[in-house]
Amino acid sequence: MKRSLPLSLLFSLCLLFKLEAQAPTVQDCLGAIAVCQEVYTESTSPSGDGNFPNEINTSISCTAGELNSIWYTFTVNEAGFLGFVITPNDLNDDYDWALYNITNRQCSDIKNDPSIQVSCNAAGGPGCNGITGANGGSSFNVQGAGCGAPFPDQFSGRTTFNDRIPMQPGNTYALMVSNWSQSPNGYEIDFSSSTGLGIIDQTRPSVEDIVVPDECGETQIAISFSENIQCATFNSNNYELVGPGGPYTLTPINNLCSEGGEYEKDYIFEITPPIADLGTFTFNLISNESTEILDLCGNPSDLFSFEFEVNFPLFNDAELGPDTTLLCEGEVVTLDVTIPFGTYQWQDGSTNATFEVSTSGVYAVTATNDCDVVMDAVEIIYQMDVPQIDLGANQNLCPNDVLTLDAFSDLATYVWQDGSTGSSFTVNSPGIYNVEVTNACGTITDEVEINYTVPIQLELGPDQVLCDGEELALDVTNADVISYQWQDGSNSPLLTITSDGTYAVTITTACEQRTDEITVTFITEPNLMLGNDTLLCIAEAPLVYDLSVPGANYTWQDGSTSPTYQVNQSGNYAVTVTTACNVFTSSATVTVVDSIQQVLVQDTFLCPGQRLVLDAKTNVFAEYLWSGGTTEPTLPVTEAGEYQVLVFNECEERTFTANVGECEKCVFYGPSAFSPNNDGANDEFRPLTGCEIVAYDLKIFDRWGNLLFETTDPDLGWDGILNGQLLPTAVYVWFLEYTVMENGRPESKIVNGDVAIVK
Repeated sequence: MKRSLPLSLLFSLCLLFKLEAQAPTVQDCLGAIAVCQEVYTESTSPSGDGNFPNEINTSISCTAGELNSIWYTFTVNEAGFLGFVITPNDLNDDYDWALYNITNRQCSDIKNDPSIQVSCNAAGGPGCNGITGANGGSSFNVQGAGCGAPFPDQFSGRTTFNDRIPMQPGNTYALMVSNWSQSPNGYEIDFSSSTGLGIIDQTRPSVEDIVVPDECGETQIAISFSENIQCATFNSNNYELVGPGGPYTLTPINNLCSEGGEYEKDYIFEITPPIADLGTFTFNLISNESTEILDLCGNPSDLFSFEFEVNFPLFNDAELGPDTTLLCEGEVVTLDVTIPFGTYQWQDGSTNATFEVSTSGVYAVTATNDCDVVMDAVEIIYQMDVPQIDLGANQNLCPNDVLTLDAFSDLATYVWQDGSTGSSFTVNSPGIYNVEVTNACGTITDEVEINYTVPIQLELGPDQVLCDGEELALDVTNADVISYQWQDGSNSPLLTITSDGTYAVTITTACEQRTDEITVTFITEPNLMLGNDTLLCIAEAPLVYDLSVPGANYTWQDGSTSPTYQVNQSGNYAVTVTTACNVFTSSATVTVVDSIQQVLVQDTFLCPGQRLVLDAKTNVFAEYLWSGGTTEPTLPVTEAGEYQVLVFNECEERTFTANVGECEKCVFYGPSAFSPNNDGANDEFRPLTGCEIVAYDLKIFDRWGNLLFETTDPDLGWDGILNGQLLPTAVYVWFLEYTVMENGRPESKIVNGDVAIVK
């Protein structure tokens, strides 16, 4: 038996391929929240319209579409009236909603079929925001945008409350709640005012339809539940296929659960291996009926078992096996391509399901049944002998030599002494190396011992410092050395050194050459004096003492031991230099004159009645010359302007400038009226000032204290519009809290006033 796919399964498959298996969310009709309780609290309002956008056609819906929407769904169990109330967490928010009868329909039908809409309310605006729903608060079923219309319709509203909605048993509905305000505050929806409906799902889900393989090439089973199943409660332990040729593995494919969705109604399973045998097969749902295969309200699924017959072959899986089989002489292999209801044609014309092979060659068969015609071929090679290998004789290698042992044999496997399985092995240390080589006919082993000669040592020692008249003898004699070669061309193992220089020797053995060198320095008596006492300007490059002598030790007056010493402050300096041959001492006094530092403020302000004194005193001894001729370090100032002073001493001179500005006074001007009629003149209200603005907060209130407008942008004015409507001619109150830069420092104030809208 084969049953056709239900509409819901076909629709889900279409969405999977067209929308690249996007998982629906609670912002989509396909992902609607199943009503499992009377009250739902949404602490926040989600953003956007889900993974299936544009589900609402605004030309046939009273709402403006899905604005930060959430969907709910339920099936009516008994006749009665649906009532619900949506209470925003912020009563200033405006929520709209629309209810659709999707009985025997799909979510995709909502967009183009106006008859699916049952009740809709988009009323809102001043005085109408806040609580909404279908609670019998009016006799209307459709109310569009706005508030207070005498005769509400699809495009105008009167009140946020619709009439309660009569329900029929067995009908399924989808409720879309839209956040017209698009705030993040969320809401509470209460279904408790519904009467006798039984909309809270307490019905166990069940398998409504199943499609099993019953035609050639089919490898899948498809099932459709009566409602969505939570993905987390449905896994490979909950379903099985039992029958001849098993065991079988069922792998879910192309369903929303495998793409990250939270629930799914329709499932398709790939059968592995494909059914190739005939007989009776059974598909089973396995569940503990408490925590497994649960619908969205936690109801466990009914158990399900479906038995079906496969009485003709679904596949032709004739196959001869690997293309190459390695055999030893005398072996016989039987090729078997038996399939249900099959006929056969071998390369030699024979027609049995099996064929015996005892010689090398290419063997081919054509196998035919009602599903397919399969042709396959295999090459059989007879390998006559065990492998032959030779790792060679034992060897002595030089240090750092690398040897590759090659044990390659055609169509063989390898195991070396360390467990590696390559056909070759790289040797870089002494040891015994062996390999076991195996082919289809046998195994052979071989081994070899590898030794390394000990590397020769050559060390002339560290560089040395000698006194005049001393000498150094170098001896590199070694019995394994074949030849010696010094830097001067001599070839004796001995060399005597009596003068400065770098000395190098190269020795040669049977395996290698090695070279080493040494630098020898002879000390003569140096002239190490710090010089006369001196004056040092810090603005100049420091005076640096450098008494470097090869092999010497140094002790300065502060205990430091470097051959160089940088001077950057006044003081007495002394050093003791000790060489392998002599000890020297020297001292000097250095006076350091510091740089002239910044001494004058850059900019300031002078207000009436204020006394200002510019102070140019510096950190070191210096003389002063003001632009007006004054030579004192300070200058009294009585009027605004630019003032300069030259500060100088024997090391440097610097000029500093101070700008003294007029006293600033910052005020804001607010017009008393404006005419927002879009004529390009006086269309908005905005307080103005000529000062630099640091902070700005403008608020507009009506006479009842309602906040109508607020901005922190000083360039943004008020256009008299509230919720898309121009406010009436009246006087409004404005408050401005601001901070400006006045006289070089921030000043904060609060001002207020009245402004009239005139037309």
